[in-house]
Amino acid sequence: MTGRVDEELEEFKTRLVNDVFGSDNQGKVPMEKVVMLIWQFRDDPNVVKFMAQFVSKFAGSRDVFAGIEFYLPQLAHMLIHLDVDWDEAILERFSLVVAQQSLHFALQLNWILQGSIQDYEPELPSGEPNPGYNPLYYNRCIILLKNIERVVVYGRPRSLELRRLYESGKITKEELDILELHDRRFNAIQIQEVSASSAREDTDVALFGGELLYKRKVRTSCFKPKSWKTRYFCIQNTMLHCYNKQGGKLVRSMPLENAQVGDVDKGKYRHMFFVENQGFHFIMRASSSSEKQRWVSKLKEEAKALSLFSQTAEFLEDLSPAQRARFEFFRNERNFCRNLCDIAEELRFKDRDERKASAPNLVTKLTIPPCVYIPLCNSVDIWRRVDEAIPAAVRVFNTKERCPVMLNFVCRRGEFKKGKDHPGLENVNLDVAEYLHLNFDTADQNKKSEEKEEEGMEAIEEEHQNPEPVESEESGENNSGSAHASLWHDGNHEDEEGNGCDPRDSERGNRQMQSFLKNNLAMMPKKLASRIPVRRLTKSKSMYGRSGLLEAVPIIGEEKRSIVEDDEESVVSVEVSSAITNRKSLMAKPGTIIEEEHLAAATKVICGTAWAQRTAQMLEEHTEGEGVAEILSVIAKSNDDLRQEVFVMQMLHYYKSVFAKGKVDVWLKTYKLLSLSCDTGMIETINDATSLDGLKKSAEYPKEGGLRAYFEQVYGNPSGSSFQEAQRNFMKSLAGYSLVSYLLGLKDRHNGNIMISNLGHLIHIDFGFAMGMAPGHEFSFERANFKLTREYVEVLNGWNSPLFQEFRKLFVTGFLEARKNSLIALGMVEIMMYKSNYPCFSGTRYGNGIALKRFERRLMLHIPDEQVEKRAEKLIDQAYNHGGTNFYDKFQKWTNDIAI
Repeated sequence: MTGRVDEELEEFKTRLVNDVFGSDNQGKVPMEKVVMLIWQFRDDPNVVKFMAQFVSKFAGSRDVFAGIEFYLPQLAHMLIHLDVDWDEAILERFSLVVAQQSLHFALQLNWILQGSIQDYEPELPSGEPNPGYNPLYYNRCIILLKNIERVVVYGRPRSLELRRLYESGKITKEELDILELHDRRFNAIQIQEVSASSAREDTDVALFGGELLYKRKVRTSCFKPKSWKTRYFCIQNTMLHCYNKQGGKLVRSMPLENAQVGDVDKGKYRHMFFVENQGFHFIMRASSSSEKQRWVSKLKEEAKALSLFSQTAEFLEDLSPAQRARFEFFRNERNFCRNLCDIAEELRFKDRDERKASAPNLVTKLTIPPCVYIPLCNSVDIWRRVDEAIPAAVRVFNTKERCPVMLNFVCRRGEFKKGKDHPGLENVNLDVAEYLHLNFDTADQNKKSEEKEEEGMEAIEEEHQNPEPVESEESGENNSGSAHASLWHDGNHEDEEGNGCDPRDSERGNRQMQSFLKNNLAMMPKKLASRIPVRRLTKSKSMYGRSGLLEAVPIIGEEKRSIVEDDEESVVSVEVSSAITNRKSLMAKPGTIIEEEHLAAATKVICGTAWAQRTAQMLEEHTEGEGVAEILSVIAKSNDDLRQEVFVMQMLHYYKSVFAKGKVDVWLKTYKLLSLSCDTGMIETINDATSLDGLKKSAEYPKEGGLRAYFEQVYGNPSGSSFQEAQRNFMKSLAGYSLVSYLLGLKDRHNGNIMISNLGHLIHIDFGFAMGMAPGHEFSFERANFKLTREYVEVLNGWNSPLFQEFRKLFVTGFLEARKNSLIALGMVEIMMYKSNYPCFSGTRYGNGIALKRFERRLMLHIPDEQVEKRAEKLIDQAYNHGGTNFYDKFQKWTNDIAI
């Protein structure tokens, strides 16, 4: 049995290699299969190194880079957790190369690493020893975090010189792309070498340290008094390390960059001082006034130092203006996001009655640096700079354990930058990576910088001793430099559907792929090269033997709400709110056939005023200024670990793409979540919607008749176009969420966690219970496959109606499509499950692969194909009006007053 599984796994690997490098790939780089290849060959550094270089070469394509960002959770998880004995940090180098392509990517990876550092540090926030402490992972994250900072600050010093060569016509665009790639690789190698050298030097340098009395101020329900403890402290590499004794066990570590250090006001004891940073708060006592002064001076010096190399003020002064600008941007963006979550954290410790009144004042005090943005986006999404906060529009959500706060900001894009070399900054639809590239990858007009560029160019030539042959695709085209060279290799052309694709990209990409294989086949590891000739795969009914389960899935983005023509010269994409330019106001259009009066009636019950109108009112005071002004809304959270929810949303987004590829007409809402640490994060606001709990408690909700009566009240006659459109919206979203609720094992589906929009769509939120994990665990009431109440079916005209039969057909068709794309989904789960701290993958109930096996069974891979359709139909029959579903709703009504 084991031998057969091994054989089928080898066939699976062969299929992966064929799909990535074979002749049928159409010049595309399927990132989902690249990630699977790295995972399947994780024990072979030659294969991983080759795949990393392969992806790096094509990272200049928007589609490939979007794929890298989409699968960043899996890539980062492997980067942190793979216990492999490699001579060189291959995946770390890959991440440093990609981070140079996009500052946004560098920030996203920074936040993932911050959370992992907190997972594996020696001590818990309560001050107790951390049972999950892992020195290997902890040190790995610390080193990589510092290297990410280095690569951000130093940027690409040869980039400007290379682009000057391109703009003067001395090299082609393809030659520019190749040289820039090797520039990034060279920078990554340099930074890794300097980091390793610094670590070796640190062992030879005398450490600043000594014994102090200390206690921690722990932020729980209140500040509990802590006893004083004698601990040995030392400062090393901009970190404050605490040991139980000199030469003893490490208790915890605090990063000192930007830390607050000072005297304790009105301290009960003499010689007291504090150190506070990123949620850590130490209160310390020295034995004398001189010792206290010595420690405070040293700590303040480290707090002001840049966390790079020698940690000295002289080094900071030696930075060029462009390097300092990148450093300040990176620091300001992280501090800005942390400050947003600090508002939620501060409100959490106030009485519920005080929170609403206190929130606007806290927002007023918020400092907004000159160039920050809301990072709930991708590198290829539109850039929007945060201009100012709107204190009057803040909203507080009171819960038992936390206090999420909704913040609204005026954001701008397409601003004119005087003195800049790049007029492209005025483009109102410029993406995040391109904007940051144009704004911060600039030249430093000093001799030292020019000397460094010359040295760097020589180093690139030395590192690139065997350059890849270049067959220019742009010979004959004008490279005279009439415009700047784009960050992206595939340009900014849009297809007929506005997807941002050049019709020539497929043909060009195919030639690039063929050229890559031709020039690199000799370097390709044998484990890959031997699999490229297409083999006949074994006909097997097992998971790995099903070749049809490995189809490519292009990840789709969120649909745009509207495209509004601003004038004859430009088109402004209005996606998140209404907008104001320096010429006129632009109102976002709803994009529905529901009649205006019926939409207004639904909006009045759901949210009072439509988001487009509310944002237009907010913008009335912000008509001045360059470019386009918009409102961006975000929910900041503290005391909440969002990382599992981020993963579940990624899986939901994957299945949304699967259904779109299979032309299954279901509807799912994917929204952005960002985990900033193990207990803070941000969530994109869902507008023009409310929870079913909020809807049912509304004064305008029908007293009798439930959701069906509500639909008739706001959308009119059931035979009218408005009602039928909203009804179909409800049906499509019900089908979509029924599918993902079953596939991903989503639980805790009470009416507080299900929203409904003014268009009639259902929207599920809050995925703290997933992959079969449920409140009460084995004693959970939620035993149904998914939530399908009698009330839902009544909205669809009843069990035997044509509309409900269409729902059944969509569910079955969607399930078959999900099953056809099982292997990538299983691989994504398997990677994130590996040594995971997620609750849905931990403990005796869900750990040790249990969650993965249950996921595989839900996909029915053990069921013969001819029986699957009937089994899917049976899932619907079993879910309808399930007693467990009804009882759980009643339980939530009794305990939390959530409406049924």
